Amino acid sequence: MRDNQRAFSDTLPADPAALAPARHALRAWLTTAGLPEEDVQDVLVATGEACANAIEHGYRGAGAEKVLVHATFETDRLEVVVSDRGAWRPPPLDSGTRGHGRRIMEQLMDKVTIEGGPGGTTVRLVKDLPPA
Repeated sequence: MRDNQRAFSDTLPADPAALAPARHALRAWLTTAGLPEEDVQDVLVATGEACANAIEHGYRGAGAEKVLVHATFETDRLEVVVSDRGAWRPPPLDSGTRGHGRRIMEQLMDKVTIEGGPGGTTVRLVKDLPPA
């Protein structure tokens, strides 16, 4: 089941238009690996939030940059790492309806860590799984 497809990697352009194709590719991998649909949805939404944040906050207006997505199955967990090499940029002014991405990721995944610095940001998302 999960042993057949232990890793997934994708490099997407830092462009919001790249989010849908990346989501479709990740969905195909998660489904082929046998992850239950409810968990697939949680992982897709959390990963999408991390990728959207990398595009908006790391690269806004920075040209042809890339966002890296790497996922691996371990015995009892799935780990997704989203990383960029951008510098954090605050969001544009808004009406207070933004800024919920981290909370969404934390509600959908079992563990979320975000490490940022001058060389970029890495978001690590972990979903605990029952034994295969």
